[in-house]
Amino acid sequence: MCSTVSVNGYNDRPIKGDVQSVVGRPDGRFEIALEGHDHRYAVRIQRAAGGPPRLVELSILSDDDSAEITPATVRQIPVRRLAAAAARFDAPSPFVTPDELYDPTAAHRPERRRGGRGNKLDDVHYRQVAALLVAARENGEAPRAAVAASFHVSVPTVNKWISIAKDRGYLARDWATSTNPTSTEPETRA
Repeated sequence: MCSTVSVNGYNDRPIKGDVQSVVGRPDGRFEIALEGHDHRYAVRIQRAAGGPPRLVELSILSDDDSAEITPATVRQIPVRRLAAAAARFDAPSPFVTPDELYDPTAAHRPERRRGGRGNKLDDVHYRQVAALLVAARENGEAPRAAVAASFHVSVPTVNKWISIAKDRGYLARDWATSTNPTSTEPETRA
């Protein structure tokens, strides 16, 4: 009998496609097992400055001959999820807090109490929001959700902060797709 625990209204029972395990291999690739998949995947990623991790190598691994690789098998491979799982595993150190890992402005941020009405948010806050969004995107996470979790606020609040960060010039208008998300200057094409 399987017991489940509900956290924040969500059932924590794994669903098909959830990442079961990520193992680093000596050849620089990551071996990833997904819930409900008959195969494991060996992947190599490349990090682009300001962009999400890119999958540059993919191998499909079977434990036995009964797991045939068919066109349907190839179509169901969640490429972005594999890249994001490898990027999270490849983080600089597992012993740092998310704020230390993702927030280059943490040392410059004045201590202030979080939450509550009447707190004035300054330029340092919006630079921090921009930096956290970009870092989460580079590490293959959902940027808005990562910032919301970091500040213990809702995603709609983060959306308001993104709008203000764009208006103040700390975040490019096309930050979610641009290769240079903190620059507000248009990219020139050669």
